[in-house]
Amino acid sequence: MKFVSRMMIIVLLLSAGVWTATAELMPVEPGSVDVYTSDNGRYEVSIIYGDGLPSWSLKEDGQELWSKPMMDEPGAASVSDNGETIALPLWGWRDEGGSSGVAVYNKEGDLVKKIYFKGLSMSAETLRWVRATGISPDGKYLAIGGNGKENATVTLFASASGELVWEKAAGLPDIVDIRIAKDGKHVLIATREKNGTGMEFVLFGGEGSVLWNKKIDNNLSYDVEHYIRFTDDGTGFEIYDLASGKYLYEKL
Repeated sequence: MKFVSRMMIIVLLLSAGVWTATAELMPVEPGSVDVYTSDNGRYEVSIIYGDGLPSWSLKEDGQELWSKPMMDEPGAASVSDNGETIALPLWGWRDEGGSSGVAVYNKEGDLVKKIYFKGLSMSAETLRWVRATGISPDGKYLAIGGNGKENATVTLFASASGELVWEKAAGLPDIVDIRIAKDGKHVLIATREKNGTGMEFVLFGGEGSVLWNKKIDNNLSYDVEHYIRFTDDGTGFEIYDLASGKYLYEKL
């Protein structure tokens, strides 16, 4: 009943044009800790839930840089390889996965920008189901991924300004992971079948053009931590092949 009543409220607010991108949030059990690491493993964001406001911290190579209360309700965090950019979804209904936007913070944990989805892109959505996020190694670009009926949706933003760079639908319906290359121009995604184990990998170039894609049947396993990655030298990327247990290299 709670789910139905909340969804009815959302529909009524949207139709009336009075949605303000705020909502009641479901409580999290005190003492819970969520940990998120950068792609290179150097930086770690921890979110600690207490009886009052949650707190969060940033570590560099295991050394805590800061710890402070959170002024906004937390979601799944992501942090760039240089630690300069941290992103958190702005939640609408936490228990239903709806996010009204993305908050961008700097290395000191100070708010840089709140990017709201409403009116920002070709989509008319006010709330989105943010299933995956990716930040470029230098922190300049932020990508979010969501599930769709036929294809996953990928949106790329400029982190500092919140400007929309591009938005595309591609791959299979459910997003698994997103990575952004060092050059900020290439975005790699892993997607999966909605009710199966088949996967499709897609590489985007400038303006969201699809440069490459590959489908692999029976490739999904929850034991695989990372399905995609760009090489350190910036010359290519790798996708994980479950049958061989190896990463397959592709040149950019």
